[in-house]
Amino acid sequence: MKSVCVRIAIYCACALCLLNGCSPERQPTATTVLENSNETRTVAIRVDTMNCVNGCFNGIQSVLEKREEIASVKLAPQKEEGVIDNSVIYVDYRGKLDRQEIERLVVGAGFDGIEFLEDGSE
Repeated sequence: MKSVCVRIAIYCACALCLLNGCSPERQPTATTVLENSNETRTVAIRVDTMNCVNGCFNGIQSVLEKREEIASVKLAPQKEEGVIDNSVIYVDYRGKLDRQEIERLVVGAGFDGIEFLEDGSE
């Protein structure tokens, strides 16, 4: 049984070499894997007219998370639960983010004053 497992492991390793190449220049690295994965990035957005969690934030979150490239939408930490005193949201996305489309969706949901924050801070 042990020899069968060893043979299977060897066959798998050979198959990987054939698919990816075995030359020292083409050894898979963590960087290679990240470049080819669905790595997410985050952008911070201030929505000045967002003032409640249940209606405002949940509405924006619902609209944005319908987009294929959006992985998640999170509200920035607040001083008091249920009350928005920091109108920043964090949008995790894959690939390229169409900022004009994001703004159109947020404004279409009834919110004005959207601002993309480059440094992610308030």
